[in-house]
Amino acid sequence: MAGRIMRSGMAEPGGKAKPPRRVDAAGRDGTVSATPRTGAHAVPQTAASVTLVHRTPGGRVRLRVPALRGRPERAATVEARLSDAPGVRAATARAASGSVILHLDARARGGGLSDAEVVDAVEAALAAPPETRTAATRAPEAGPAWHAFAVGETLARVAGDATEGLSDEEAATRRARHGANRLPTAAQRSQGALVAEQFKSLPVAMLLGSAAVSVATGGVADAAATIAVVLVNAALGYVTEGQAEASIGKLMDSSNEAVTVVRDGTPREIAARELVPGDLITVRAGRVMAADARVLAEDRLRVDESALTGETQPVEKRAGAAVAPDAPLGGRPTMLHSGTLVAEGEGRAVVVATGAETVAARIAQVSESAVRPRAPVEAELDRMGGLLAKLAFGACGVFIGVGWMRGMSLAAMLKDALALAVAAVPEGLPVVATTTMSLGLRRMERRGVLVRRVDTVESLGALQILCLDKTGTLTRNRLEVVETVAGPHPDDPEVAGARAMLMEAAALNNAAEPGEAGAEGSSATERALLERARAEGVEVADLRAARPMEDMHERRPERPYMVTLHEGEGPRVVVKGAPETVLEQCAALWDGTPLDAELRARILAANDRLAARPARVLAFAAGDTAPEDGVPRDMRWLGLMAMVDPIRPGARDFIRAMHRAGVRTIMITGDQSATAEAIARDLDLAQGGPLRIVDSPEIASMDPELLGGVAARAHVFSRVSATQKLAVVQALQRSGAVVGMTGDGVNDGPALKAADVGIAMGASGTDLARDVANVVIRDDELETLVEAVAQGRAVYRNIRRALEFLIATNLSEILVGLVEAAHGPGELESPMELLWINLVSDVAPGLGLALADPDPDAMTRPPRAADEAVIPPEHFRRMSIDAGTIAAASLVSHFVGLARFGPGPETRGMTFLSLSLGQLAYALTCQRSDPAHLRVRRLLDNPNLNGALIASGGLAVLPYFVPALRRLLKIAPLDAGAMTVGLAGAAAPAGIVLARRGVTLRPETVEVRPCETS
Repeated sequence: MAGRIMRSGMAEPGGKAKPPRRVDAAGRDGTVSATPRTGAHAVPQTAASVTLVHRTPGGRVRLRVPALRGRPERAATVEARLSDAPGVRAATARAASGSVILHLDARARGGGLSDAEVVDAVEAALAAPPETRTAATRAPEAGPAWHAFAVGETLARVAGDATEGLSDEEAATRRARHGANRLPTAAQRSQGALVAEQFKSLPVAMLLGSAAVSVATGGVADAAATIAVVLVNAALGYVTEGQAEASIGKLMDSSNEAVTVVRDGTPREIAARELVPGDLITVRAGRVMAADARVLAEDRLRVDESALTGETQPVEKRAGAAVAPDAPLGGRPTMLHSGTLVAEGEGRAVVVATGAETVAARIAQVSESAVRPRAPVEAELDRMGGLLAKLAFGACGVFIGVGWMRGMSLAAMLKDALALAVAAVPEGLPVVATTTMSLGLRRMERRGVLVRRVDTVESLGALQILCLDKTGTLTRNRLEVVETVAGPHPDDPEVAGARAMLMEAAALNNAAEPGEAGAEGSSATERALLERARAEGVEVADLRAARPMEDMHERRPERPYMVTLHEGEGPRVVVKGAPETVLEQCAALWDGTPLDAELRARILAANDRLAARPARVLAFAAGDTAPEDGVPRDMRWLGLMAMVDPIRPGARDFIRAMHRAGVRTIMITGDQSATAEAIARDLDLAQGGPLRIVDSPEIASMDPELLGGVAARAHVFSRVSATQKLAVVQALQRSGAVVGMTGDGVNDGPALKAADVGIAMGASGTDLARDVANVVIRDDELETLVEAVAQGRAVYRNIRRALEFLIATNLSEILVGLVEAAHGPGELESPMELLWINLVSDVAPGLGLALADPDPDAMTRPPRAADEAVIPPEHFRRMSIDAGTIAAASLVSHFVGLARFGPGPETRGMTFLSLSLGQLAYALTCQRSDPAHLRVRRLLDNPNLNGALIASGGLAVLPYFVPALRRLLKIAPLDAGAMTVGLAGAAAPAGIVLARRGVTLRPETVEVRPCETS
């Protein structure tokens, strides 16, 4: 690859560089002079394809490459090619900004690459054929293969010293060059952005347009009322989402850890943000790595890399290991990565990458390119808003045509057309939708679920597929002893004596310390063993005081066991390690019974059974003979202890609840297939059917379309990287499904960002996971997520019912207006009268419908289909008939008024009474979308709706008692006869609707439909 780049125009070392040949956006050839000033200020180049923007004396070069903007796959290819180019230490290509950042090797022959050679290298990488690998197999950690370099080569590349470290002066210079060692976080929405987003929906745009027309035609009061509705809606959304952002931000207030670094030959503690490439650091158990570093020396060094790889077991690190350049992230024993936890031992390492250049940051950059789809209800409301806009324009066109034929003036036609437009726009729709989701968000926050965006509440209810990270989400990300086998003995393999000695051995041969809340320090393995010994009644402090440790032989690759020597009464030597190896050192059982072939076979069979769970199995033995060169002899076998990362409490119930709700579950993990299979079977992800597992090498060979088909049937994806998790989620989304993703690690970040609903663990999750997720479970309890899904489904159903009510009532107003306009001039309701009806009869009842409790069957029915409209065609037909019924009853009042009073305030007053109160009564019939579940005795069960109807009814009749309001609405008081006709017109529609739906007094039964999810 490097050779291809050189032949594309980069001069050979010592050779003369050619002016770079480039092609601009129009296809024209041209050359540029690559001679910018270096330092803090640089002269930008004028090339259309690649522009050298900035270069520092330290070798950091920034180039603008417009061809990469919005193309993450091409950026990844360019980055990979440049990272392998001669003279380049590291390369970063960013699709979000369309830029390339290179770190050049200033020590290369000839002083490093010239500006022309740098530009030429980037252009060659751009011109090279795209890689054949898919996004599912391209690793975000691509860059210099630090893990494959020998110690000497690594030190030479970073100009580090394995003994003295850096000087303070050199560290300051490098800090100025590389910046502070901080992991970049996703840009948070500003206050201005939060405000602006509240005005982006189509229904809000329609209201603003209606207000503008009102002002243009002199209806200032109408415009003011409409604007007030828009501002109330915006305030609700802004306050709710702002509070969610603040709550999630509090969870991400992580402290700046201290690190031990060698500067000028002296170890010292500095803040992690002060680390620079080339720093010599010392690491020990319990410390979180603050940068990427190459291991120089190690002593029993094991690291928990689950945040990056998903692997549960700590990984052993070896400075001298031979590693292939293309080794996966979880197979690099020579490297320590930022964000990982040192679980055991200690060592020295040299920092090779900080801040934005670390593997964790590169994974975060993948998250930047991922785009979360719009919430289903948001798209549906815009679609419905567009339909209503077309209906409004059509109605106005009909009216203007009628007016033109009748010779009406343009001003009069515009004024009356505005009245019809007001009738067509459901002013309550934005407020009802936003308020419903906001209140749902607040309910979930009280239950420990933080939701960043209001519309995410509904997305939770729309979930069809939920992808689950294993480590830290389904499991606790900690080891726990789940089974012990003491003995075996020919007669009784579980005798008390053997068990007691086994527990004492686990407490003595152990580097962890007892604490108030459990074992502390050392590795997860040591803590798990010590906690089990304490649970079995071992007084660890007393035992260690009576049997103090006098020597220890650590576990090593060539010696897979740990040996401790103790004083006091009892066995002098205790061994813990790999069962097969420990068994080889044993001559007898704990009680002196010789170990014959049969007993050894029984022990090995027990080990195989435990390992097949799968579990990490350790053997224990004791003896009196001091080891020679760390190798014990003549030991007595004590038994086995098996450890697993236990399933999180409530995980099984959670999976069952998701399956009952028709949500398909898929486990995506970086762990091995055997471990993933055991967890999946324990959780019954396949619901009793055959378990389908896809392993990472299989994903690597699939194109995106094939991956989509496989993902639609799989239950488990194992050994997957961060980009492969992202590819699986996106493949599922391409099938049209609404996809959720849960996770807690850095490696989950891209998938969390891209999912329709990204769900992060708030207590144990990493900052990156919480940063990109739009849902955070504060206490990590999955049960709360079940409630959140139920609440989301209730929100959608209630919004649908409110929307059906709003559209039906607005449609009735349009029908009334069209009939009045066609019948004669001066009969149409005034714009303010229709606006008052909408505000009084729409908003409060719509909210009352939207605040109903979840239906009893909310979590026993499958989620709605991805292509299901918010209002299905059969519902729309029913609503049209209902709207016609309301309009017909109101028109009866209207024509009776015309017969008695002629066109004018009295007739408008009768129509206003029938139309406004008729819509309120109709709201009672909208409490179930399914008419078969509507019962007369249940019409008043919703206290929120009852209160809303009482309040709205009072506001509807208020103008008849307040002269100023009557003048504003242009209506007149009614006598007893007119009032009776108006009230009859109001009551008739609800009665007719109930009769037509065949509502009975039968007890309501809940029909539960089976859910097919696999």
